[in-house]
Amino acid sequence: MFVAGGIGLAPLRPAIYKAIKERQKFGNISILFGARTPEDILFSKELLRWKARFDLDVQVTVDRSTGDWQGRVGFVTDLVASGGFDSKNSAAFTCGPEIMMLNVVKALHARGLTYDKIYLSMERNMKCGVGFCGHCQWGSSFICRDGPVFRYDKIADSLNVREL
Repeated sequence: MFVAGGIGLAPLRPAIYKAIKERQKFGNISILFGARTPEDILFSKELLRWKARFDLDVQVTVDRSTGDWQGRVGFVTDLVASGGFDSKNSAAFTCGPEIMMLNVVKALHARGLTYDKIYLSMERNMKCGVGFCGHCQWGSSFICRDGPVFRYDKIADSLNVREL
């Protein structure tokens, strides 16, 4: 399962393409994407192509409807709460605003997915890219050097520290 919010879809695209390319290795593949408004939907043509496939579950939602939007309105966490997946045989990758990812983790865990099967892409502004400047320091880790993808159970404690 891939859960993205806003520009968080961009970092997940390579993993999505890898999963599609090696489709036979996976069971159900779900792509859940949320944007603030219909105008904020990234890669809309790709989302439509993926949605047209019979072997992918693609769901898109927006926080606020504008214009002639006919799609779902709500938060991406609502899609997690209502989606069908086997928590014993699933893993989830999420990227987006940190508050969204925390709520996605809660929703996934409430559905039975264990924390060691939830991966967060902690995209941050990185300057040097090698851990010298400290701009992307996250607790004792440097996102540029140690990540940007972390298993939730490995970073859960530092996610709960304000202003970190």
